Amino acid sequence: MDITVAKEDLIEDSGNYNERHARLKLQKYFSNYPFLESIKVFFRGKDHKYKKVKLKARLKGKDIFVEARGDKHDVALDNAADKLYTLVEKYKSKHYKRA
Repeated sequence: MDITVAKEDLIEDSGNYNERHARLKLQKYFSNYPFLESIKVFFRGKDHKYKKVKLKARLKGKDIFVEARGDKHDVALDNAADKLYTLVEKYKSKHYKRA
């Protein structure tokens, strides 16, 4: 299953658990980082022991890719979101310096 989370998206009650969890977890990034345009979420490994989540974040002028795995998709999503936070903060410190 692949979903896209964008700035304008509202958190909906429809969809499955993984989709709602992804929207709740990633929606906070849009309020904190105005240069973030969208995040694509790719859930992989439905039939495997370890589940993998890949995130592709579109920033102004750059794409960032992260992936993580875990026993369940929501654990893998939490790990990937932590990695995304690190890379977005690095992008912010490099391109948006305080005066």
